[in-house]
Amino acid sequence: MTSPDSASSALAALSGVPFTKMTGSGNDFVVFDGRHVSSELLTRPEVIQAICSRTNGIGADGLVILDPSAESSAPDHALRETRPGEPRSTEVSGLPIRLRYFNRDGTLGELCGNATLCSTNFAILAGLSGPRRVVLDTDAGRVTARLIDGLPEIDIAPVDHVLEELPAIALAPQEQRVGFALVGVPHVVILTSDIANVDVFARGRSIRQDATLRPAGANVNWVAPLPDGRWAYRTYERGVEDETLACGTGAIAAAILLTSWGLSSGPVALMTRSGRDVQVTFRSDSGGLLGAPSKGRVAATTWWPSLRGEGRVVFRGRIEALG
Repeated sequence: MTSPDSASSALAALSGVPFTKMTGSGNDFVVFDGRHVSSELLTRPEVIQAICSRTNGIGADGLVILDPSAESSAPDHALRETRPGEPRSTEVSGLPIRLRYFNRDGTLGELCGNATLCSTNFAILAGLSGPRRVVLDTDAGRVTARLIDGLPEIDIAPVDHVLEELPAIALAPQEQRVGFALVGVPHVVILTSDIANVDVFARGRSIRQDATLRPAGANVNWVAPLPDGRWAYRTYERGVEDETLACGTGAIAAAILLTSWGLSSGPVALMTRSGRDVQVTFRSDSGGLLGAPSKGRVAATTWWPSLRGEGRVVFRGRIEALG
């Protein structure tokens, strides 16, 4: 257990440290450049909780630390803070960047899709990577990324643990199907006809803690069709222990189950709770796009997803006093 004096000292040591506040469709993060701060200090749970506090901290769903590869050590003049549109004398392209993501309760998150979208944009703006190819090493495997029409797009590791049905989770009224996908982190996906009235907090908390999902638990997503062909979804996110305005891996899990259920094909457009859109596409192992399995065709058992969405800088600053 951390003593109050130790926690206070850790928070005081952050005074003057630069940070960037970013958002991916309302799923928000505090991002740190590992070249400017001790990662050992930032990974302490009490420090993460203080930074992510929406009352006495910066406020966020999670915290991101980005460290350059040892291979990509750059000259000192490349380590200065940069701003969008500023020329950079040094750009590293294609070398891996270590991405560590922590939920706001201080627990490690193996993968967060929106945090990875934000990290892609941050890496380019900060000169950690060139724009054509960004390589991020997460706790769920290597992610390659790029900018497409100004938006970050990430290719995550193949997904091969998908259950089209999850009979252990009993359906509530207005719920029609329930499945499961392990997209770096576990996700339950529920098809519903009434997404506006889902009790995300109570129902999500109950499923997240279901005995059949222990010990890891799971994020819980509800998805429903929109008249224009898009899908609306909402997520209860473990580690945040509440509804978040968007969830990147949840969008991927929903797209996989919708395609697997035969309800969608080709790129899957999903509207987040914030009203912003994300898009999920599927690649074959040969790099081509994969459509929905159909009659007479062998269904893919391994999914190769790509996620495109917002990764926007909201503001930059320096910590003064937390706690």
